[in-house]
Amino acid sequence: MMKNNKASLRTLFYKVKQSRKDIHGLPRSLCSLAMTLTVLFSLLMSFSAQARERDKFLDIQEHQTQSGLSFWLVEDHSIPVIALDFAFDNAGAQYDTADKQGLAKLASNTMDEGAGDLTSSDFQGELREKSISLGFASGRDTFGGSLKTRTSTKDRAAELLHLALTVPRFEEADVKRMKDANIARIRSSLSDPGWIAARLANDVIFEGQPYALNSGGTISTLEALTKDDLQTFVSQRLAKDVLNIAIVGDVSAEEAKIMIDQIFGSLPKQQSLGMSTQDFDLTNQGTTYLYETDIPQSIVNAYLPALPRTDPDYYAFQVMNQILGAGGFGSRLTEEVREKRGLTYGIYTYLTQMEHVDFLTLASSTANKNAGEMIKLAEAELVKMTTEPVTDKELHDAVSYINGSLPLTLSSTSNISSLLLGMQLDGLPIDYLDMRAAAYNQVTKEDILRTAQKYLKPEKMVYVIVGKPEGLEEEHVTRLSELPNVQ
Repeated sequence: MMKNNKASLRTLFYKVKQSRKDIHGLPRSLCSLAMTLTVLFSLLMSFSAQARERDKFLDIQEHQTQSGLSFWLVEDHSIPVIALDFAFDNAGAQYDTADKQGLAKLASNTMDEGAGDLTSSDFQGELREKSISLGFASGRDTFGGSLKTRTSTKDRAAELLHLALTVPRFEEADVKRMKDANIARIRSSLSDPGWIAARLANDVIFEGQPYALNSGGTISTLEALTKDDLQTFVSQRLAKDVLNIAIVGDVSAEEAKIMIDQIFGSLPKQQSLGMSTQDFDLTNQGTTYLYETDIPQSIVNAYLPALPRTDPDYYAFQVMNQILGAGGFGSRLTEEVREKRGLTYGIYTYLTQMEHVDFLTLASSTANKNAGEMIKLAEAELVKMTTEPVTDKELHDAVSYINGSLPLTLSSTSNISSLLLGMQLDGLPIDYLDMRAAAYNQVTKEDILRTAQKYLKPEKMVYVIVGKPEGLEEEHVTRLSELPNVQ
């Protein structure tokens, strides 16, 4: 259709050019012809716009409400469901002071335990009755939540979320119940070697930084938190100037504007934290830490400094990581350590990007007697990545998987909304998904080799091991006997 229209336009332009002798004396017939030309040109532009829309990975729209709140929207009217995700920057656990560890976590547990005139049972009962899903979550950098509702109940769902954000009740009995649940979680985790390793890792790789504190709280700090602490959390951290919003589903732009202003419009304009965190690098690089405990397998985690999302080598790093350890059974580490030698059930790597630090994690577990051998094999694979280019097949398979796996994650309105929010938090442009595949397709073997040489340096690895491992070089091991920020 577009090809035929373009041919017609070329014919019309030719006729106009041949017939017009004097621009001031254009015959009536040519005026009619020009009008036809204008109509056809408009049709062509419309078809071109539609084609561009069809080529988009997602039709993401950016809008602003009457109160000035910006949000990203994907309309999908196929089912009567709306999903909304939101997050406040610089509102997470990194801003919990040492004596109030767990404050953000406790707030996320209790903000939907009654709000306004609704007690906890009334609030939760109405959510169940109307099939509304509403919850809050705390990370180290952000604090946010999600709402999922049928279109028919969107107004009430918005009211309930607004109440939870602005007038949470924080009743003594509800707060105590959530404190007790968190304390019970900590006590039960003390026998979990994986949790122990993660707790120790936070302490050693973030030493001296707010990230080293326990985002889930300690037993003593949780017990000491009060209703006033929770109310201060809400008043200081939840503000419009740090708010990111994504909404997906059976809602128009105008309806979304009204809904978002209804929920967030009365929040304070600006945060009032009065504190900040600076960017930093991993601490204690090149050190191995051992927490000895009598278990049959050792948990082995290792950490390397990595790169921020904005680094030009980001795409090469991700492809490299896919080949090294993120690709599961297709990765080099799995092939060498599990498949060829049977030293572990699983070994993998993943990139963690936080507001103030970025790092690569290598994680595995193995029988105590094999710990030293497994570590040497893993390090050898890192070195190999820095000395030999990856194969054409490895590059092709890694890029194909990365590009092909994204659509599979978009199986629901909630997943899409979460993706949009993540893009905002990462500072990505609204058309990022349309450019993403091309960026990965441009990665070369030379890019991967250069990036590996820059970042995969075994001498900088911070090891955190829990168990009774054998085969370690004892002179390089620092033994730990206490778990920090637990009691």
